[in-house]
Amino acid sequence: MLKNRYQEILVGMGLMSLVRGLISLKRNRSTLLIDDPRFLGDSYHFHYLSEMEVFSLLRLGKIYDIPELLDLKQFLLPASVEFVTNDVRLRLGQSPFENLREVLRKFPELLDSSDLDMPYKDSPEAFNTYFLEELRRYETACFDSSKRPRALRFDLQGPKWIKTFYSRFAELINKEYAVSKDLKYSGLIHLLGISAEEKLKTYLPPEEVPFYFFRLLSPSYRLQDFFLTTQLKRRLLLLGGDYKESSVQFWQLHEHKFENLLLASFEGVISGDRVLFFAHLPEDVPFKVKSKFPIFRKNQMTAAKRISSPIPPTDLTFITHNDLLGSEEPYRVLARGPGVSFYHWPYPDLPGSKAEFYEKDIRQAYHQDAEALPFEELNADSRGILSVTMDLRELRDHRKSEAPVLTRLPLEVAENDKNIQGFEYWGPFRYRSLGLLALCYGIEGI
Repeated sequence: MLKNRYQEILVGMGLMSLVRGLISLKRNRSTLLIDDPRFLGDSYHFHYLSEMEVFSLLRLGKIYDIPELLDLKQFLLPASVEFVTNDVRLRLGQSPFENLREVLRKFPELLDSSDLDMPYKDSPEAFNTYFLEELRRYETACFDSSKRPRALRFDLQGPKWIKTFYSRFAELINKEYAVSKDLKYSGLIHLLGISAEEKLKTYLPPEEVPFYFFRLLSPSYRLQDFFLTTQLKRRLLLLGGDYKESSVQFWQLHEHKFENLLLASFEGVISGDRVLFFAHLPEDVPFKVKSKFPIFRKNQMTAAKRISSPIPPTDLTFITHNDLLGSEEPYRVLARGPGVSFYHWPYPDLPGSKAEFYEKDIRQAYHQDAEALPFEELNADSRGILSVTMDLRELRDHRKSEAPVLTRLPLEVAENDKNIQGFEYWGPFRYRSLGLLALCYGIEGI
């Protein structure tokens, strides 16, 4: 039986809403998690983790005594992430040394020609150990910096050649086409931004350079969401939290202030001190996320006859072409795994736009990519999904200094462009930088 009032109502079922619910309960706050299927916080960087996100989630498990997070590694599968452009096909996700070797094969200019043999002077194990120590040092510095409103300046330690690699990466990833006459790095930052934050980017400000450097060379893991969230949900109930799988049928707002809601399951009127949305908002609610940045929605193709498997796809391929970097067809994504695969094709969120309007386009792209990559072209169904990508390609802030770790994007839940008191957006785009890592830091401070 649900209560009539809660201190926190969390909307959207997922890893971060469950973690927030457990933190709230540890702080003796009455908490309700509503699993409304329309509110989906699904993003690539919530499923495919680097060592940075793993360290951060392990820390949350230790601080708040969450056994499932302390045992996070049992929910991780080795994964691979591939970036495909006109110029480059880059396959990453293995050990740091293997990733470094792959990057240098495709981007040898990141080192001086006289230093190209330096990465092989020591053993792969020695480099792996060094890299993970530096990654952990950076992640710890980010966490410490997130507790105060000051910026973090990170200086990579290590041999001269890796510092050259790091500084060249920072320089070339932001070089204007007018100067470089080359779109190789433009394609790389384009696809890195989607994989690490689900944001379309053309520029990395100083505070994002180390994050993307470590994401580039870190091992990748596929989170087994179903198993982890099932256990976290059980933990939420054991600690006295409430969970309800139901759509919200009615939202009561008065003078742009939340008063109560009514579930479709007829649990009665429920009010709360605050409502936290761990998802981008669907279109059929009387409010929206107010943002000056465009978003892309997605069409998804999946095999018409699918093998049922609890194991998620572990191989992710991000695809673009140089002539599409600034277009309304900016990328495609192919996911493959045991018995499960999907293909994503984004389209701009415009008034009146619907997924079915782009049926012909996605099937044509699917056919072309199947021939080019190649992969087996299956008899597939197409449908619109709730996951979105944010377009920050026009956001080019040429700062020399770093911004604070938890810099917010100007996103608020609003009704008729007026912010709703009591509503908070905690979806995948809450912060400007660092993706899931920033959410792990910010979620403690609510």
